Amino acid sequence: MGRGKIEIKKIENTTNRQVTFSKRRSGLFKKAKEISILCAADVAVIVFNSTGRLFDFASSSMKRILERYRNASGGIAWNNEYKQMLSQFRNLREENEELRKELSCVTGEDVETFTPKQLGYLEENLVLAAKKVRERKIEVLKYERRKTESKVIGLQQKCSILKEWLTNPENGEENDLNDCN
Repeated sequence: MGRGKIEIKKIENTTNRQVTFSKRRSGLFKKAKEISILCAADVAVIVFNSTGRLFDFASSSMKRILERYRNASGGIAWNNEYKQMLSQFRNLREENEELRKELSCVTGEDVETFTPKQLGYLEENLVLAAKKVRERKIEVLKYERRKTESKVIGLQQKCSILKEWLTNPENGEENDLNDCN
């Protein structure tokens, strides 16, 4: 009688998952040992369980097998990584050059080398910048004007209080200049 196929998905029950892990790990290590003996192959298996515990098997020295693996695949991986980094470097250099050109265009440096299109772009940016500066200047001046007008109104009120006090000393009350503050 054959076994039925089970669906391969994460086992939710923690106890069942640990039992299954232990049994399958043992089976995996057994198969690794068998292929090592039958085929005279160097085999290394590294497994971490869900809690991070390490389990490993090596037919000979794990260190030696891992060193061989690194040497065999490291050159390919390094070459691919180097090509990718070189490509990124070139892209960043091009982007940097474009940003430098744009910055010199905005600041107006090297105007002699600009094309008519670049000069138009620079002029447009300068007009927009001048407009923003003008608008901000108007806002600040309006604020300062309101602040000054408020001070003037306050001083006018104090002045009228002082005039009244000076013109009516006989009202019988003691006049105090501190009331004007």
